[in-house]
Amino acid sequence: MPTLNDVARIAGVSTATVSHVINQTKRVSPAATARVQNAITQLNFVPNPIGRLLALQKIVPHSKVPALSATSDKIATESVISGARGTAVLVHPMAKDSRLKSISGASDETTRAMLRIVRAAQPISRADLARRLEVHRSTITEMVKPLLASGLLREAEPEQVRARVGRPPVGLSFREESTFFIGVNIGVRRSQVGAALVNGEMLAEESFDTPRDPDVALSQLRASVEKLRGSLSDRRLSAIGVSVPGPTNSARTHLLFAPHLGWRNVAVANALKITDSSRLPTLYREVPVVVENDATAATMYERRRLLRNSKSGELNDFVLVRVGTGIGVGMVIGGEVYQGTRTASGFPGEFGHMTIVAGGKPCACGNRGCWERYASAASAASLYAGDRLQAGGRTQLRFVDIVARAEAGQTRAQVTLERIGEYLGIGIGNIITGLGIPRIVVSGRVVFGWRFIEKSLREAVARTMVSRLATWSIEAGEATGSGLGGALEVVIEQHLATIVTQSRSAA
Repeated sequence: MPTLNDVARIAGVSTATVSHVINQTKRVSPAATARVQNAITQLNFVPNPIGRLLALQKIVPHSKVPALSATSDKIATESVISGARGTAVLVHPMAKDSRLKSISGASDETTRAMLRIVRAAQPISRADLARRLEVHRSTITEMVKPLLASGLLREAEPEQVRARVGRPPVGLSFREESTFFIGVNIGVRRSQVGAALVNGEMLAEESFDTPRDPDVALSQLRASVEKLRGSLSDRRLSAIGVSVPGPTNSARTHLLFAPHLGWRNVAVANALKITDSSRLPTLYREVPVVVENDATAATMYERRRLLRNSKSGELNDFVLVRVGTGIGVGMVIGGEVYQGTRTASGFPGEFGHMTIVAGGKPCACGNRGCWERYASAASAASLYAGDRLQAGGRTQLRFVDIVARAEAGQTRAQVTLERIGEYLGIGIGNIITGLGIPRIVVSGRVVFGWRFIEKSLREAVARTMVSRLATWSIEAGEATGSGLGGALEVVIEQHLATIVTQSRSAA
């Protein structure tokens, strides 16, 4: 059965826009309205009646619906509706019970979205949160009450929040807790370990060249983790997130295969598993370790960056193409980062190893003609060297060196980067055509050469069928930061989800 997200994806708009078109709750441009209506017709989409009532503010979601007496006259004004998305109270127009005018709960999805926006744009006022999430301000108040009481959130002093007119509103932000998180980014060339608070503030960081032997690498990473934990003995380590250059198993404990490192089935979580007794010396707690594919982790990082700069609470679906030594692809669909089927053999996908040149250059994965063999930052060196690179030889020329030569006006370097852009565009055109998600964010080291890459990249995409079917967009993300930042996002995101669940259970 098609969903609101399906309509939004086909129309190339946000789910909020689709809702506004269906419910006529906000003016939408004629062009966007036409695309939404066409998508609805194409998918034979039937709006959820409960969802429509929610959008029209005639339905009040409840985490706990009060029992109604069979003799009570409230039965005439309330109806309980149960469905796959939970239980709600339908408020009829004649209802006058003041108890029904306040919202006593919100969905876990809405609460998680609210926490993400606070982290991305803190300090942020309740009014801005309500506007971005398109809910009543009273909903925000009810959502943040237990989070303020628990100490997770705090309200900023008025002078810390800039207002447009009049007295500055009080802003919400994450409190600097007594707990912290550690992120570990295992890169093909270098690895990083860092500690941060839930609000994103970095406490400490270090990096080193990645050893080629997995046991040596994990031993060095564990030593770095122990060192950081020891330097922050006044705080409690909550969890460890690990970003790895390859797919992981469904339990997110093992790196299945890292082609550029030659690692297979590495038990990363077990190697970094530590116990914590900082609070009670007699009580040992095993610190959770979550292992995630680096492209998926980087997508979480980019989602936070885009949320910070977003004018609304929702993000349009987008695909992240992270280009460094290899190419990794991550997706955000309906505001959530796609993490694969998470079955025993499921993983988010490895678009970097799709074939774009039949019988082409050999790839580290064992295939020939892989996309990353032609369009990655690492491939630029061999493309630049060309025939001057002896068979089987290696060049020490780095991508930033080629960019520097292009900046200095060297034609060979400029042409190399233009070729990289063309190959990138071929793969991106395939992704947009295959997935139907028209917004692309490119991040990683390749962004250093964006000035020389962008034109040929866009021209390659424009040659595909995509340009005749949809309005697409390609933008540059961050060149650095998403490795370690992504590893931290993995565990902080899980931490927030746990808090939401606990808050719901305690309600």
